[in-house]
Amino acid sequence: MLGLALLGGGLVLGRAIYAENVTLGQLTALLQLEERQDRLQRQLRLGVGEVTRMAEQGGAVPESKWRSVGIALMKFHRGNAHLTPRLSVPADLQGPVAAQRAAEAEFATLSLRLLQGARNAPETIPSQMPAFLAALRTLETSRSAVRRILIERIDAELTRSASGLASNLNRALIGAIAVLVVVLLCMAWLRRRVIRPIVAIADGVRRLSRGEDAAVDLPGAGRGDELGDLARGIAAYRSAVEERRRAEQHIEFLAHHDMLTGLPNRVLFEERLAQELLRAPRTGERVAVFAIDLDDFKSINDRFGHAGGDEALRAAAQLLSACVRASDMVARLGGDEFAIVQVSSDQPTHAELLVQRILRACEATAGDTVPVQMSIGVALSGVEQEGEELYNLADMAMYRAKAEGRHTARFFDDQFKEEVRLRWRLSRDLEGAAERGELYLAFQPIADADTLQVVGQEALLRWAHPELGEIKPDQFIPLAEASGRIDTIGLWMADQAMAAASRWPDHITLALNLSAIQFRQPALAHELLALARRHRLAPTRLEFEVTESATLLDKRRQPVLTVLRTLQHHGAAIVMDDFGTGYSSLGNLRDFRFDKLKVDRSFVATMLDHAPSGSIVRSIAALGASLGIPIVAEGVEEAAQLARLREWGIPQVQGFLIGRPSREAVHCADPAAKLSARTIAPQWVARS
Repeated sequence: MLGLALLGGGLVLGRAIYAENVTLGQLTALLQLEERQDRLQRQLRLGVGEVTRMAEQGGAVPESKWRSVGIALMKFHRGNAHLTPRLSVPADLQGPVAAQRAAEAEFATLSLRLLQGARNAPETIPSQMPAFLAALRTLETSRSAVRRILIERIDAELTRSASGLASNLNRALIGAIAVLVVVLLCMAWLRRRVIRPIVAIADGVRRLSRGEDAAVDLPGAGRGDELGDLARGIAAYRSAVEERRRAEQHIEFLAHHDMLTGLPNRVLFEERLAQELLRAPRTGERVAVFAIDLDDFKSINDRFGHAGGDEALRAAAQLLSACVRASDMVARLGGDEFAIVQVSSDQPTHAELLVQRILRACEATAGDTVPVQMSIGVALSGVEQEGEELYNLADMAMYRAKAEGRHTARFFDDQFKEEVRLRWRLSRDLEGAAERGELYLAFQPIADADTLQVVGQEALLRWAHPELGEIKPDQFIPLAEASGRIDTIGLWMADQAMAAASRWPDHITLALNLSAIQFRQPALAHELLALARRHRLAPTRLEFEVTESATLLDKRRQPVLTVLRTLQHHGAAIVMDDFGTGYSSLGNLRDFRFDKLKVDRSFVATMLDHAPSGSIVRSIAALGASLGIPIVAEGVEEAAQLARLREWGIPQVQGFLIGRPSREAVHCADPAAKLSARTIAPQWVARS
């Protein structure tokens, strides 16, 4: 109702103002028309006067003058003839306006006649001029009368409009004040009963959306109207949102953290590393990545079970977290692998200090039930280096630390870069090396310890690089294993060795080393036996050497044993190489019946000067005798070593004292040879 009243009052006031504006608009338009016609009249009068004066004087009137006067006459006539009907002329002005229009028409006619006379008969100008001037005076008189009446009417209308407007505005003001009072009363009621509760509820919803102060009660929950329903509904929604937020936070934590240690996982580590590598060039800092691996973690699991392993991982996580700065990130990537991202402008100094803190903290756990020992690799970021590449460099440095004794740290430095570059080149050049004739076999004899009679030859793989020369087996064989080429190379080596062995005396055996990677092929045993058949080589002349720590201790233990049993079933001998270096050698003897054991060369090399090494060799000899398994001692280089091995009952020996590896194997022997190295004739040694 208030709105309708306001609308009605506004319409009445607007209608009155509109009517007054229409009248004023018409009067103003008539006045503007009069002004326009007056200007056209003066323009026409001046043009006619100039043309007639030039014509009377006998001068030539330019065509442009005639044209401009003609245009002025046309405009004056058009204003008189066509504009007037568009306007509504008040009744009291219709007579004066009609008289003025008639005077304008008469003036236009006489002007046209005077122009024609001036152009065609200039001598008639004096006779026509009085009538023209009389029409001009009549027109000016009538125009002055109309203009005076229009001005008086406009003044009167303005006065009446101002008076009416003031009256209407007073009425509107009184109405507006009344409306304002009503509105203020309504607003006060709405503010107390509706707006204040709604604002409070909205504020609670905003805090709820931001996760702030969500436990505050919403107002109006006890009301029985719609606002009460809204408050109760929002309270229920708040509880649901809180429950969902807690679930999302838990899911987010699970997606980016390791549940066992609470550390960031690989996903968060990679994201943080990528961010730091993008930011570091702008700040002038360098990123250090630490690849960390627990030492002997498998033995911890075997000794203390998975619970003990989990405790060791938690202890390692706490140790690393205590050593780093607040700005560093410690992450668990999986298993016993940890990583650290460290950003500093002073590298590698800060990285070296962190390594020292970690190693000191590890040493402090030496007396614990489960001591924490770590191998650490560190790599520093370069220009436009990706995170995966940087971590791989740190990982390689970590494996170098493990290979050099464990519980230490290595940085990926320039020397390391050269080694990696060399490995990459060797890995590339190894492709097709056999086809290019770069790979070849060398044979090292195995002799009877008492008679030094050669009883077998071990085939050894060699690589003669066309540019780098002879490449050590411990350099290129791991590359072949890592790239998967060991399968092809292993079968090629077996084929070449069996072809050579087929030309040897029947009592000479052939020993072949099998890589752990080759056991991934289920058909390995059948492929090796097929090669033996092709070269007409009896399987009983074959010995396959396996490293127990490399092939018998992983999750593929049963498939490995299946391959070995298949070879053994067809008559081939299975030899455990490097016996004594693995931590479960006796367990493997229990699970698999080996045909021969080879004592690792590290024990033989030190057995004369190092009592524990001598005791180990003697114990292995006794173990082989009790189990009926022949023992082969590797690395025999001195006559004193040979004498001691004979004394302990080692049946077979191998080493430089017996013969060096060479491409052509010689199988001659001197049964009369005894202890002294001088009695070993040159013919027992393979020719180089």
